[in-house]
Amino acid sequence: MKFLVDVNASGSVATWLAEHGHNVALVGAKNPRMSDKEILSWALEEQRIIITTDKDFEEMIWHQGLKHCGLVRLENVPRHERIALLDEALQNYSDKLKSGAIVIASTRKFRVRHP
Repeated sequence: MKFLVDVNASGSVATWLAEHGHNVALVGAKNPRMSDKEILSWALEEQRIIITTDKDFEEMIWHQGLKHCGLVRLENVPRHERIALLDEALQNYSDKLKSGAIVIASTRKFRVRHP
């Protein structure tokens, strides 16, 4: 799968994804001050799923109607817990992500919102 990892999601998440064979691009490597709208545009252009801890993407997608290729919002917990949440999300919701779903992964529960 192809992912775009937001600055706030952490480099360890990106490293974990790459170690598991995914194609990973890092917002921080291109421009750590990139706006959310630019990130969304980049992800759409390259057909990447965004990994973030930022709730603003959901606002842009649902209320502004901006197009996307899928999103995983991880709870803002310590890095090792984020990786565990991401691992669980990918094990259980990869097919949904590939079809453009938004997966909200928290330590309490997972929610899936379909496009």
